[in-house]
Amino acid sequence: MKPTTKWITGALVIAGVIYALSPGPEHLINNPDKWEFREQFVFLTGVSALSLMVLSMVISVRIPWVSRQMQGLDKAYVVHKWTGIFSTLLIVFHWLGEKAPEWLVELGLIPNPGDLEDGSGFSDLEIGLFQSGVALIEFVFYIIIILVIIALVKKIPYHIFRKTHKIFPGIFLLAAYHGATAQLKEHWLTTPGGYLLLVLVAIGVVAAFICLFQRIGASRKITAIVNQVEHHESGILDIRLATQEKPFIHRAGQYAFLRFDHDKEPHPFTIASSGDDPNALRFAIKSLGDFSGNLANCLRVGQPVEVEGPYGEFTFEAPAGRQIWIAGGIGITPFMARLENLANRGGTKQPVDFWYSTRSDQTSQFPDSLENLCRQSGIQFYPLNSTKKQYLTAEMLHQAVGSFANVSIWFCGPPAFAQCLLAGLSAYNFDKRSFYYDDFAMR
Repeated sequence: MKPTTKWITGALVIAGVIYALSPGPEHLINNPDKWEFREQFVFLTGVSALSLMVLSMVISVRIPWVSRQMQGLDKAYVVHKWTGIFSTLLIVFHWLGEKAPEWLVELGLIPNPGDLEDGSGFSDLEIGLFQSGVALIEFVFYIIIILVIIALVKKIPYHIFRKTHKIFPGIFLLAAYHGATAQLKEHWLTTPGGYLLLVLVAIGVVAAFICLFQRIGASRKITAIVNQVEHHESGILDIRLATQEKPFIHRAGQYAFLRFDHDKEPHPFTIASSGDDPNALRFAIKSLGDFSGNLANCLRVGQPVEVEGPYGEFTFEAPAGRQIWIAGGIGITPFMARLENLANRGGTKQPVDFWYSTRSDQTSQFPDSLENLCRQSGIQFYPLNSTKKQYLTAEMLHQAVGSFANVSIWFCGPPAFAQCLLAGLSAYNFDKRSFYYDDFAMR
């Protein structure tokens, strides 16, 4: 089972357990007509949507343990994306389950069932809480649809996505209020399901408040100072930072979020330094968008930078006896960190084949010290120049290693490059679980 499928299924199982322990199943068994079925359909889709929303909120606060369970924060964001999609679909079904029968009655296509509930068994407080939750969710439904469309349509600029995405924690709190008060309609608090639902809501509410008060990753933030900036001829900005408050402990291959004075949004970048000196950090940033393209004009020596992290599981730790490294363009950064780390420790203790694909000759490759670091580390280096039609294939990898039986592949580069390689590797029965990569798609 794929990780995303596993986590979404898990959230839905939790919703199913909560519903199974509620009064819903008993009511349906005792009164198995179409209106009761509709009532329980609304409850089940509502609890399921809420469970997925809670999972999405928990991922948003970037808890290290949660990220590790999802094989890295980048993979967690993939789960986050799909929880948003599936919870929205369930919200639509939930809304239709409530509204569609009313429309059919108004159109005269089905008879009006009259009052389905006897309100005498509820206190004025219960009725007031329930009605206020229903009134709020009607407003929330349309906002959720708009926000999800903005998140999924990549033609909408990223900065608009980021700003609108900050509304989600507040929207979740309103949805959570509806979820907590809707259960009053069927006296859920007389069963374990009602209390389990409150626990689920409480978890999501805590995560939402962490987001709203901008406390995400607060314990993992430090301030560093820019002490060197170099512009490489390949268009890469080589930045050196010195920590100020405390050391920044990380492993080679991990990444951090950087927040600069001229742009208050955090941006993820792989750390290009080994971590052997916890007071020094290096980042190699390629101009690939509005932010990175403008960074060279805004960055100055002495400027403070907020660093949050480290994150990521791209740490070159795998049970396989041999490793293949593949870098494409600016994907060199995690390998720079690992090469420096190995060179400082006398070299690698296992065979490593390193393939580096760029659009330039070796003489102008970044960094200048790459070949020397490979020699010091005992790494077999294979540079490729795509402008000369030198393209890496699975066949070339197979010829170099002979067999993929005890091999792990560490990849950092364009997603299309990775997909092409994986398609070729399938012909050699390569286990895709031994293909490690970071996915920096934030939407």
